[in-house]
Amino acid sequence: MDSKVKTIGKFKEITFGRNGEQIVSFIVRSDISEALDELKDKDLDIEVKRHREKRSMSANNYCWVLCTRIADKLCNDGTITTKEDVYRAAIKDVGVYRDFEDLPIPQAGTLRHAWEMLGTGWITEQVDWSQDRDHVTIRCYYGSSQYNTKQMSRLIDNLVQDCQALDIPTETPEYIDNLKSLWATAPQEKE
Repeated sequence: MDSKVKTIGKFKEITFGRNGEQIVSFIVRSDISEALDELKDKDLDIEVKRHREKRSMSANNYCWVLCTRIADKLCNDGTITTKEDVYRAAIKDVGVYRDFEDLPIPQAGTLRHAWEMLGTGWITEQVDWSQDRDHVTIRCYYGSSQYNTKQMSRLIDNLVQDCQALDIPTETPEYIDNLKSLWATAPQEKE
């Protein structure tokens, strides 16, 4: 049987045996004696690293929390809106997009459909017509899953600013800054 023991603890001491071997002791938070009995006298791979509490929220999750709070507040004020509406408006405000110019109208329709299938924040809009009205320019906004740290920071900052204008509580600036700084190293979630 291939047992694995994982727990949180503190280093207690290191002593040395008669043959110079090191004996390392830890104080652990949970009872691991049964699992260790199975591993007695076996070679083990041992890894010791500093414990860090896992974050319960990512920048993307916090973005959705803010969108939900804004939508709830607007609904209480008589406006019918959803968290997705708030998110899409914020995506457009941040303005990370690509323009596809001079597309024949049928091709533009295909592009818009394919782009919008990529996720909630993947928005398209027609922004221009050709003089002959046979071609259009389509602006395609990228969803936040494609954002770099600077762009995601701008999205979160805009949503926080909207919350503050509506008297909606937000996390502390330090907490928000930490979420934004982790965006660059975190695997991106589909929005």
